[in-house]
Amino acid sequence: KMLRADYYKEKNQKMKDTKNEKRSAQLGDTAATAPVEVENVEYEKGLVLRVDGLEGTELTREQFKDVFEGKGLEWVTFNKGDPKANLRFAKSAMEALESVKVDGKFIVSDKELSVTLIEGEEEEAYWKESARAKAEFFQRKRKGDAGRGGRSRGGFRSKRG
Repeated sequence: KMLRADYYKEKNQKMKDTKNEKRSAQLGDTAATAPVEVENVEYEKGLVLRVDGLEGTELTREQFKDVFEGKGLEWVTFNKGDPKANLRFAKSAMEALESVKVDGKFIVSDKELSVTLIEGEEEEAYWKESARAKAEFFQRKRKGDAGRGGRSRGGFRSKRG
C-alpha cells in the first residue's frame, strides 16, 4: 500500500511529464515528431529554376513573384538572406525566364542575377525535399488539430430555438 503523500508526489510527476511532452510537441521539437521520409516522387522535368548570386542582397520572395506575375510561377523557395533561390513553375521554366529577361539578362530590383535550369540529380533532390517539407507541414498541422472537437451549439439566447 502507498502512502497518500507518495501517491500525490508520483501523480504530480506524471502530470509534469505529460505536460512537458505536449509542450515540446507543440513547439515542433524534432524529438517529438518523427521525420517524414519521401521515397518515389513523380515530377515533370524543366519546371524549376535556381537563382544564384543573392548574397548581400535585400531581395524578398515577393519581388520574385512580382517579376514573374502571370508567367505561371507556383512556388518560391527562398528566405531573405539566403545565397540562392529555387523558383517552381506550372509550365516550362525556361519559357517564363525568356519572357522576363531584359536585353538577355535576368534583372530583379536593378540587380542582375544568374539563373540556371535545375536538371538531373539536383532536380530530383529538389522535388524530394519539396515533398518532404509538404508532408511535414501537413503532419504538424494535423497534430495541432487534435482534440479540438466538442464545441457547443449555442447557449444563452441561442438562435436555434
